[in-house]
Amino acid sequence: MKFHNTHSTRYFLALLNISCLIFTSCGKEVYTGISEAPVGVNTKIIIQTKPAGAVIYFDDKNMGIHSNDSLVWLNPGVHKLTLKLDLFPDKIQYFSIKDGMRVPYFYNYYSDPLNFGSITCNSTPQAATIYLNDSLTNKKTNSTFSNLFPGQYKIKVTLAGCRADSNYITLSGGKNQSVDFILEDTTKWVSYKTTNSPMLSNYISKIIVDKNNIKWIGTLDQGLARFDGKNWKMYKKSNSPLIYDFITCLALDQNNNLWIGTSGGIMMFNGFSWINYTANLPTNTYVKSIAIDKMNNVWIGTMDGLVFYDGVTWKTFTTLNSGLAGNFVTCISIDNQNRVWLGTNSFGISMYDGNNWKLYNMSNMSLPINVGNIIQDIAVDNDGTIWAAHLSDSNRGFAGGITKYDGKNWSVVQLTGIATNLPEMIWVDKNNNKWIGTKNGLGEFLQPGNIVTFTTVNSQIPASQIESAAIDLNGDLYIGTFGGGAAKLKKGNF
Repeated sequence: MKFHNTHSTRYFLALLNISCLIFTSCGKEVYTGISEAPVGVNTKIIIQTKPAGAVIYFDDKNMGIHSNDSLVWLNPGVHKLTLKLDLFPDKIQYFSIKDGMRVPYFYNYYSDPLNFGSITCNSTPQAATIYLNDSLTNKKTNSTFSNLFPGQYKIKVTLAGCRADSNYITLSGGKNQSVDFILEDTTKWVSYKTTNSPMLSNYISKIIVDKNNIKWIGTLDQGLARFDGKNWKMYKKSNSPLIYDFITCLALDQNNNLWIGTSGGIMMFNGFSWINYTANLPTNTYVKSIAIDKMNNVWIGTMDGLVFYDGVTWKTFTTLNSGLAGNFVTCISIDNQNRVWLGTNSFGISMYDGNNWKLYNMSNMSLPINVGNIIQDIAVDNDGTIWAAHLSDSNRGFAGGITKYDGKNWSVVQLTGIATNLPEMIWVDKNNNKWIGTKNGLGEFLQPGNIVTFTTVNSQIPASQIESAAIDLNGDLYIGTFGGGAAKLKKGNF
């Protein structure tokens, strides 16, 4: 190559030489400047605590570090150190430091009396024995426990004739924490609700007692509970084959199998395995009632008719193929002659003797017409008398009430102290006592003139609306309520 311009050639070579002085590609290191030494002398505070883990603040600024650690390169002067540890009061310490000082600082949370707190334990009634973290103490309510280190404590109290109760207390250092117990008198009544038992719901639909004295409790939103008097087991759709958590009704057959009606079908549980029979029901699988007759046949009331099962064959009765008064069967009871009595939601009562049907409603029961045809529940007593609960409906002019049928005539039953216009259930015990659950409490009577009532005013019944009642093999009465959970009234108190 030949350059024709000597001046241009010199200019190009000069630029090339300058470039070699700047870029590393010419074999020289890049200039990064001179590193300056830190200003001053390394002054530090070495912080240790027992226990470790306190957040370190310096001059009210969170330093982003925890004990055990150090603060370094500190300026001379007076500085504020703050240690923050959960449940403990802030520990504040001031330091006057100079250049080059190395200040060790150790703080023992366990040895500072300002960090201890106290718990005052009260109860009504008083003189209950106190357990602290499940250890028996020598104190009774009302008492105070002092010099307690911050943390969580379990307080349990027991008193003869009362339900034991417990609570967990989170105690902060330097504070007094009070815990107050109102102990339930269990000499007569014992309640079972979400706040004092493993029960998952306070809305009870049905309670039934099997041959092994197991209490089966259906709820309206949280499945089925099994209670043997001490231990609980909960069955839900999420932890068992149960198809729905909305339990509408329960029944026990002669083999002690539990039949479970739900808002979406029916199942049978023998204590070990579950069988889903929903496919045998009509299109609308909402089950409202179940009854077992003397031949161990199962009768199932649905919103679309009455279903019969004899262990082999299924059959559905409706208004189109039978004398059933209405397709929505609300309740079923079997009398001494094995006749099936059925209540409907708007059309009165049907009776089926296996061959023939008979209808009872306001047109032929010779009752005041305002009693109404909405049948909430039906029961047969030991004498063969039929008892029916009629719901009120102001829109249709129905006042509701309790009626009975002696085989010849229907009559309205007047029960002093029982809200018969607001019935929820009728149940007859083995002694032929009739139990009427209403929206305003529970009534018991052998004859209408001999009545005992239980309300939220005169008893420990946990809620006014009563949905179910059953007496177990020990003679204790179990009551299911709407909103208050279940309750036990001990033998000898009714």
